[in-house]
Formats: sequence, C-alpha cells, structure tokens
Amino acid sequence: MKVTVTFGDTAVVVPCKAGWTVKDLVDQATRRYRRILDQQQEDSVVQTHRLEYSDGGILDMDDPLADLVEDREKVRKQYLLLLELSPRTGF
Repeated sequence: MKVTVTFGDTAVVVPCKAGWTVKDLVDQATRRYRRILDQQQEDSVVQTHRLEYSDGGILDMDDPLADLVEDREKVRKQYLLLLELSPRTGF
C-alpha cells in the first residue's frame, strides 16, 4: 500500500508495510519530509500534531493503518515547523 502525506504544499509518498500503525506512517513520512528540507539546506525541526484524512477526520496514532487507510489514499499532516537559529547570526 502507498499513502500520500501532505505537509502544506509538499507531498511525500510512503510505501507502507503490513502491520504498520498510523504512528509508523507518521514517523516514515516525517523522515522523508526532513530529507527534503535537508536537500533545500533548511535547518528545521518538524513536530507532528496529528494526521488527518483529506476531509478533516483525525486518525489515532495507535490504530492499525490497514483498518483506516486505503491504497493510494491521501492524508494531510498537521505539523509545526520550527526553524533552528544559526549559532553564528542568531537568526
């Protein structure tokens, strides 16, 4: 199964393994999104608040992913992006 997780305007596709929970999907999607930020040379921290269906329903982190999401479904992640301050400039 593949699930597309959106972070604002950025979408990442995550191939999901059997037995994964929603938390496993969140962890993998966040890891992939951080790689994108690293490639853009942005120092930042991503904190997850929740994962939602496209229509707004919130998914519980402990639920089995296969019970909630269908193949190629799109979900969006509500997150907080924290920019790290540069030690040299303070900005």
